Amino acid sequence: MILILSLINRIKEFTKTIFNRFKFTITPQKNDVPKIDEEIINNKVALLKSLGDRIHSDVLFCKNFLQSDRPVIEKKWVEGFRSACNYSLMLIKSFITSVNEYRNLSIEQFSYYVGKIAVQHLLEVVNVFEQILNEFLVENEDIKELVQSRINKKIAIIEENWNSESKGKGKKLRANLINQYKNKIYEMSFIRDTLRSKNIIDDTDFQLWSFAWDIRNSMHRNFTAIKDINFDYPDIRTGKIYHFNFKKGEELYHPQDLISHYIITEQLLFIMLKILTSFRYEEE
Repeated sequence: MILILSLINRIKEFTKTIFNRFKFTITPQKNDVPKIDEEIINNKVALLKSLGDRIHSDVLFCKNFLQSDRPVIEKKWVEGFRSACNYSLMLIKSFITSVNEYRNLSIEQFSYYVGKIAVQHLLEVVNVFEQILNEFLVENEDIKELVQSRINKKIAIIEENWNSESKGKGKKLRANLINQYKNKIYEMSFIRDTLRSKNIIDDTDFQLWSFAWDIRNSMHRNFTAIKDINFDYPDIRTGKIYHFNFKKGEELYHPQDLISHYIITEQLLFIMLKILTSFRYEEE
């Protein structure tokens, strides 16, 4: 019951954020405002239902996984992923069941709302991904040692090539560089580079993870790209190639194709499992 109330409150916050973006209301207006074409509404609803079907299939995968005999950290990741999926499914259901309330919106506003639901699913999964990986770095000595070893090598290079007797600005800069590397233990890009250098993830995993973080960082800038973002990736179920080409400052959603961001979340699920199983250990 508490979980359901929490999800409902999050949906309300999501709706509030969307409405603040355009400063509009879904309250029926007194004036005779032109309504969105029925075909457009039906098309968007169909796209959302298709997205919901794909997300629901992930929920079923998670359910079976959680019933298996797997290490706690792997189950914790899959449980977090499932929670993100359930939240997204509630967003979709909430929108579809109340779609009549949105008929007074402009096409731009309506499309933005629908597109934001799809991108939000990626953000939810990315947040869980980061949380679990940071937790794993604390709990698992092997991955911690791997990342720390790379940090130590970087620091050693600085210490060997930078005179420790430096004065003034030189001394301060040397100390700052060393401290920056010491703090990289939980930096996603540094962890990602380290895992690729040790062949724990491959180049495709690396590129997809990098893309997901570019999108994630952009989402915190009002869902607009913080830089030019270009990435091509196939849907493993259909073979269709999805093209992501966002210019700096451009909105981060594909209103005509809601599956595009979903396929990234699907692969993040398996990238994390690949990482966790690479460092699997016997639990006491």
